[in-house]
Amino acid sequence: MAVRELGAGEREALLGTLRGAWPGLPALLAASVTVCAGATVTALLSPGITPVSVLLAAVLVGPGTAALTRAADGGATVRQWWCALRELWLYGMVNCLIAAAPAAALLVALTMWRQSDADWLLLSVGLNGAAALLALLALAVALPLGVLRPDLRGRLLWACGLHLVLRHPLRHLAGPSLAVLGVWASVHWSASLLLLTPGPAMVVTVAAVRLAAADPSEEADDGGRA
Repeated sequence: MAVRELGAGEREALLGTLRGAWPGLPALLAASVTVCAGATVTALLSPGITPVSVLLAAVLVGPGTAALTRAADGGATVRQWWCALRELWLYGMVNCLIAAAPAAALLVALTMWRQSDADWLLLSVGLNGAAALLALLALAVALPLGVLRPDLRGRLLWACGLHLVLRHPLRHLAGPSLAVLGVWASVHWSASLLLLTPGPAMVVTVAAVRLAAADPSEEADDGGRA
């Protein structure tokens, strides 16, 4: 299958985001420290992967992640990142909680199944697992999309996020995959690498969302649905 060449608008959107990463390094570093601090506090308050830790991570890491999106988009300054943190903390927390809820339900279902060994609970595990996977994939697009497009909120934001990630899964999985790789490297090699993970991962994530926003086929689809 041939790969479609990028149009002029798509190339400009992609290059603009990547060019802005270098002058925005101080803001990216500050935002990454905030995200890692939230994750550290979560690990201290609720060790392990549990329903409580998943929901707590959404509360503590979500605000910093939303502000990181602003820092990753076009060379923001530290002052602009700080303003974004104050502006977007509730937005980030709420949307991360939406994605964390099915993940927490999945962990509860898994615990119940392991303790009771009841086969009928496998249905609950499967349904919650599918919901958690879709929610996390959609979050990777919906969170930065809502920062770039403040007019998109609620169900429309999540519908657009799910549509984009299902339409171009490889494009939108690049950022989350880079984040997972960074966490793996920090666990196996050096914990200091964790501070260098959120920034590059979000730059790639934002670039993918910018690319989708400049995709002529997406605009055609929007026109057809209007």
